[in-house]
Amino acid sequence: MSVEIRKALASDIDDLAAIETAVFPGDRISRRSFRALIERETAEALVAISGDRLAGYAIVLFRKGSGVARLYSIATGPDFGGQGVGRLLLDAAETAAFDHDRLLLRLEVREDNARAIRIYEKAGYRRIGREPDYYEDGATALRYEKTLRGDVPVATAVPFYEQTCDFTCGPCCLMMAMAHFDPSFVPDPVMEIRLWREATTVFMMSGPGGCEPFGLAVTAHESGLSAEIFVSFYGALFLQSVRSEEKRRVMELAQVDFRRRAEDYGIPVDYRAFALEDIRAALGEGKLVLVLVSGFLMFGKKVPHWVLAIGDDGDHILIHDPWVEDEREETTLDAANIPVPYEIFMNMAQFGRDGLRAAITLGKSDRTPLK
Repeated sequence: MSVEIRKALASDIDDLAAIETAVFPGDRISRRSFRALIERETAEALVAISGDRLAGYAIVLFRKGSGVARLYSIATGPDFGGQGVGRLLLDAAETAAFDHDRLLLRLEVREDNARAIRIYEKAGYRRIGREPDYYEDGATALRYEKTLRGDVPVATAVPFYEQTCDFTCGPCCLMMAMAHFDPSFVPDPVMEIRLWREATTVFMMSGPGGCEPFGLAVTAHESGLSAEIFVSFYGALFLQSVRSEEKRRVMELAQVDFRRRAEDYGIPVDYRAFALEDIRAALGEGKLVLVLVSGFLMFGKKVPHWVLAIGDDGDHILIHDPWVEDEREETTLDAANIPVPYEIFMNMAQFGRDGLRAAITLGKSDRTPLK
């Protein structure tokens, strides 16, 4: 069966309404709503055409300023079930979301719709939530999400390493860079913890501490990499939520030590918010870039998080994210070589109320590692 996917037209509304009535017992989209969705700038209505018949539709919504698209509704006409029309529409919806510079596509599906759930899971969607009493008849909805890749493959020249602890994102990014510039280096959990101990701001105050840019740059230098720091704030970092005076004191002293060692090593420091051009220029020179981001878009938590920028395709910064969310059934497909649109990347690459930007460019060095 030959099927063409195109944008919906006002002349399709009768056929769209007929499919809606035939397929859904409730929660139907009205004719008026179909017309509004077809005309709406922040929506894309797609239809599948077989011969002279409308075989199905998919509607994708785009919230302005968001990196997420939503599959609002998808349906296949009753005469076209089991012929692959739904999968073609799903692929087209993903392409539309990717072309609108969205990083993720999310959807809801009835918990009792086993066939649709199998299709989504086979297509790489992972379950991220459950919403009781979501539909008109009181049925529960399951929420699913997929990272959009376009034609970008997972495999790259930069090895990927998944962090094994909640707090070791920075050291894991360092290990990926070390393995890239020195193929004889093999990352492992022992080195992951060792690098964390050497780069962290706090050892054992009230739980494991995170890593700040100077500590990571110093550790990179001592591991045989070249490093250059961009940071938009002068002074101790990540202290806004620290209530313990003793913990603040220890963190401040640790960061003073890192800054002094960075100066002793001659590590360049640029006290300004990096621009997209800085990241692209470093990648163009064959370097990798450790970038501080907010974890909100990546895994829904407003925490500081380090990712490794590994490439630039002219529209996206490609990143390795060492955090793989096992609870959401993520795999390396969701974390390695992710194409992040430029605008979304720059929105992600800041943290806290003050919009802290920090990055460390990493390159190959001729020096012998200090350890």
